[in-house]
This record gives sequence, structure tokens and C-alpha cells, in this order.
Amino acid sequence: MIPEVARLADLVSLRDLVARYLAGLDEGGFDETWARSLFTEDIEMTFPVGSHQGLAGVVGFTAEIMARWGRTHHHGSESQVDVDGDRAELSWSLIASHVHHGSPLPPDPTQYFQLGGRFTGTARRTPDGWRFDRLGLRIAWTTGSVPKGVTQVDEKTLDTRGNTTAEENAPMPTTLNAEQQKELIEKVFHEGLDLGDLSAADRYLTADFRNHGSHDDSMRGPEAFKHTIKIQQSAFSDIKYEILDFIAMGDKAAIRWVMHGRHTGPFIGIQPTGLQVQHQAIIWFRFEGDRIAERWGIVDNFSLERFLKSGGKAAGPLTPAGGPGAGKPTA
Repeated sequence: MIPEVARLADLVSLRDLVARYLAGLDEGGFDETWARSLFTEDIEMTFPVGSHQGLAGVVGFTAEIMARWGRTHHHGSESQVDVDGDRAELSWSLIASHVHHGSPLPPDPTQYFQLGGRFTGTARRTPDGWRFDRLGLRIAWTTGSVPKGVTQVDEKTLDTRGNTTAEENAPMPTTLNAEQQKELIEKVFHEGLDLGDLSAADRYLTADFRNHGSHDDSMRGPEAFKHTIKIQQSAFSDIKYEILDFIAMGDKAAIRWVMHGRHTGPFIGIQPTGLQVQHQAIIWFRFEGDRIAERWGIVDNFSLERFLKSGGKAAGPLTPAGGPGAGKPTA
């Protein structure tokens, strides 16, 4: 009975955290007290109009975004909450209305902007209660008028109504041939995932990079890949990615890789085992200019999870016997 009461108390606290965050956006008054009541010291925010990391500066980051509008109303659905000890995953749908500065009441149709989307995030239990440590927003639709004075990036990001021409929507062609594409992928994997260099994401990915099928599809830009690097580095040591196969088709390329490493940190809910692992995946990339613009991944977490939970029992060969990269996971 007591564990169930504790679980219900956590659900109430986490849903209150969401409600306080949305209400604060409409009420303003962003200050240090407001920030500490909602976020951890290492908070990561990834929104369509910008990203921010760390409690320091989160007040200014939020205030700058909200200063674009005279008044706002954020209406969120009941949040979905999944609690696992001192960690929780949250998500909720959002309809947000924004009224331009100086607009009369009721606002003229040219003086307001609405959007629909979905927030996703995680929260951590702290001595002061539950706090967000990651928060992202994915916009699904918009209507109305973007206010004057916003940046060009804001305008293109916020206006999802398809009001641009086909030419404007066309992706930039790649300047890389097949060999150069393979070299670029190898740099991303070695510098970013093997060595844990977060700046590799800034060097090799486009500003609006999309990481489909990742830990959080709402994240955009280099920050999305940095998030993947952090997860890998916190869960495994002695990481080495090996590209087994490569195929190029115009502005797209596919690879099959195996990651070698030692399981020394929590991963997919499994505490560190110290096992030597081989993790497999097939990944597609799309290139724009001389950078990677999109990634689609099919990652075999199931076999890895079974391997770790079994204490190192091999799940089977990586490829048919005698084929390229043939081998078995070993403890």
C-alpha cells in the first residue's frame, strides 16, 4: 500500500511540475527562483527556435523567446508520466496561442499566431522535489502570423503551413561523392562516438540535422547527435565503431556497423555489467552540401539487452558464418 501511495504522490508532483512550467510561460516573471523551482543544474532545452544547456542562463533564454509576444496562452493535455525510481519520462500535447505586441482585444486575425505540438522530457528527483533535466518541443502545425522582428530562422521554423515555394523547400544538393561520404561518416563515428568529442557534431552536421529513430526525435540540429554521444559515453568505455558495409546512392548512403565496447554505465535500464559487448545497427544518412542532414537508424538494442541480462550469453553471429565481420559477442 505504501509503495502505491508513493507512486501516486510522484505522479501528482510531476504533473504539477508540468502545469507550473506552462503557467510560468504565460505569467512571465522569469527569475532565479522560478528557474530553480523547475530545472536541474544540467537542464537541456531543445526547442525549434533554439537550444540551451545549464541552469545558468536559462532565465535569459526563456525570457528572450517569450519577449517575441505580447501575450500567450499555453494549453497542455494531461501529461503521460513514466516513473522509474528517481527518474521519470514525461510527454504532453500542447496548443499555444500567441498575441502580437500592441494587438487589440480580441486580436485581429493578422495579429496572433497558434501552434500545436508535443513536449517530451525527463525529470529527476532532487532534495527539493522533482525537476526537469531535459525538455524538448516538436511543432506539428501552425496557423496565423509570425510577429515582426523575429529572426529569419524563427520565421522558417515556426511557419509549418507550407507557405514556401517548392524551390525554397528543396534540399541543398550534396557536394560529396561516395568515397567522400564514407570518409565523412567515419569521421563522425570516430571523433564523435569513439572519442566522445561533442564538437564533431558542429563540424559535420547541418544546423537543422534530423536524428530519426533516436532517443528523442524532437531534438534538432547538432544537439541531437551530441545527446547520442553523451548517452554512449556514459554507458560504455573503450568504444570502437567498425563499419562493416557501405552503400551510396546519390545524396544518401547506408552503413552496417558494429560497436565494440565495455558496459561500464547504466544503459536501457541495465546497471553496468563490465561485459565486453558488440552492438549492431543499420543506418541511413542523407547529405546536404558537405555535411550530414538526416539519419535513420535501425539499432539492435534487443540482442544487446538480452546479452547483458544473460550475463554475457552470446546472442548469435553478427553475420552468416564466414561473411564480413563474422563473430559472436563475448564476455
